[in-house]
Amino acid sequence: MHLSVDLLRTSDGRLEGTVITESGREQAFSGTLDLLRILEDLQAERPAGPSGERWSS
Repeated sequence: MHLSVDLLRTSDGRLEGTVITESGREQAFSGTLDLLRILEDLQAERPAGPSGERWSS
């Protein structure tokens, strides 16, 4: 899986931006927790490999 992340740091230090998937789906986030939730959701959508792992090393 390939992702593009447009990332900005606001003047108060918060991270904001957009995650773009290979299929072109864009998801905006505002804060680290939002970003982590998006990444977690993407992991849940990805089919597990033969060993049952969702992320490859």
